[in-house]
Amino acid sequence: MSKGAAVTVAVPVLNEEATIARCLDAIVGQSYDDIVEVLVVDGGSTDATVAIAGRYPNVRLLQNPLRRQAHALNIALEEAKGDILIRVDGHAFIERDYVTRCVEVLRSTGAALVGGVVLPEGAGWIGEGIAAAMQSPFGAGPARFRCGGRAGWVDTVAFGAYHVDVARSVGGYDVGDVSEDSEFAFRMRRVGGVWFDPTIRSTYVSRGDLRGLATQYYRYGRMRSSTLRREPASMRPRQLASPLLVLGLLSPWRRRVGMAYALVLLVAALRERRFPRRLPGLLLATPVMHATWGAGFLRGFLGTGHGKRC
Repeated sequence: MSKGAAVTVAVPVLNEEATIARCLDAIVGQSYDDIVEVLVVDGGSTDATVAIAGRYPNVRLLQNPLRRQAHALNIALEEAKGDILIRVDGHAFIERDYVTRCVEVLRSTGAALVGGVVLPEGAGWIGEGIAAAMQSPFGAGPARFRCGGRAGWVDTVAFGAYHVDVARSVGGYDVGDVSEDSEFAFRMRRVGGVWFDPTIRSTYVSRGDLRGLATQYYRYGRMRSSTLRREPASMRPRQLASPLLVLGLLSPWRRRVGMAYALVLLVAALRERRFPRRLPGLLLATPVMHATWGAGFLRGFLGTGHGKRC
């Protein structure tokens, strides 16, 4: 890969009117000189997302009639003119050196897929509590892309950057009822590995209410179970914690299970000294995340669904 490798930035969107301008401003303002195109792949937005995106230079608008995010990413992968594709969500905002760091880390590590820290931000005490829970190892797990940590090989990263030809060689994203990011990362681990680097940084807008959070995590759990059924080797023991919690709460020992969980939650929350002001929201958001993810995971073994929307 030459120093000036051509980069395509892909942005799957669906009704991102509130954030798409900030997202594209961050992409346009990158320090990297060889971004050859920005592909905004729209899943049928009914707001002003497409109109706003169309005002930006170097943006090419593509349609995703099937609306699923995996389809949007495959459309971008097929259309990409760059040597490297970097995926950015429509409600995410990358640091000015994000593309530069992705290109450099791909070159220096030889990894198939690289990514970094993705920090959630929220508004109001509930939104801020949700953001804190998503950064907490107890709340969302120990994944380095959420909690930070040293550079190194990992199971998966959020968003991510990769060589277009490598991604095409593994077949792109699975469009079935799976967690497309985790499933894609699992296959990319076989052809070069997945590397996390904390100097690759971005933020994104997390859910702002508990109902939306519950819907999101139920979907995540359901799709993750589908991925594990297809790729059993991708399973990690920690992923059984939430399903076991749900089963415990449905069992005759539900009171003991509930009291034990509440105690562990309180201790874990009090140890999160980074978020003292967000503690009330965190205490509400964390059990919602665990219960709905666990329920979705269990439901995933009983049927199929429709995949994640853009």
